[in-house]
Amino acid sequence: MLGYSFKYRYWKDMKELVDGEIEENIIELLPKPRTSEQAFFNELMRKKHREEQKKIRALEEKQEEYHDFILYWVHEVKTPLVASKMLIKNPDLNETTTIFEKVDEELDRVDQLVMQALYFSRLDTFAKDYFIQEHNLGSVVREAIKRHSKLFISGRKKLTLSGSDVEVRTDSKWLGFILDQILSNALKYTESGGEIKIWCDTKANTTRLHIRDNGRGISPEDLPRVFEQGFTGVTGRQEKKATGMGLYLAKQMSRKLGHALEIRSEEGVYTDVILSFEQKDDYLLIAKE
Repeated sequence: MLGYSFKYRYWKDMKELVDGEIEENIIELLPKPRTSEQAFFNELMRKKHREEQKKIRALEEKQEEYHDFILYWVHEVKTPLVASKMLIKNPDLNETTTIFEKVDEELDRVDQLVMQALYFSRLDTFAKDYFIQEHNLGSVVREAIKRHSKLFISGRKKLTLSGSDVEVRTDSKWLGFILDQILSNALKYTESGGEIKIWCDTKANTTRLHIRDNGRGISPEDLPRVFEQGFTGVTGRQEKKATGMGLYLAKQMSRKLGHALEIRSEEGVYTDVILSFEQKDDYLLIAKE
């Protein structure tokens, strides 16, 4: 009879809780357990609540990240658009050929920002949008270099490419975007007449792609933070060249592809970005439909 009374009071309180309007934490309102079964049920409810709260926090963080990106993107895309309008509205300041070249550079910047936004939006659905298979790394690298050829030429920057024709398992589209971010940074911070070297080395089951410039390098205090979203570092803030998104996206995509991305640098001497491809036996090669 006592056991029935304990159960009746517990489930009666529980029903009132379910039927009523809840404006606060439901876990704090759970009726006091009077049996081990009821205590077990309460603990199960608490565990489920913790899991749901964790998911909510993750969604809130993702929403905040997306909000910050949109603010950054709108701010950044305005700059080349305003610059292009000024060039067009003031033709007397430059020759026609010069105006065309400068507007073309600004449009390339807009295109780069659009691609960043596109790939950023795909991060959450990455599993549905990649195709891992064997690729010649050199071919992907040369395509990325071709996309930046105008910057190499206009900046009079030397390129040395060697030993990159090796087979790696990756997705060529996503890898191409990663290389675009790395090359863009290397070109941005390498002075006219400087050099960018690209080569591969292999150790055990890992192939490492190096993209090294002899530009300004990264300060020791900035180096640990270069992959953080929105971080531009001292040089980026002073020259207003950096957006803090390129390396962040490159790092996120590399991780999703199973590649390691690291940076070594000495301020005023060099920056070496290293992308590692581990030849795992358990990679799943997905056939195209």
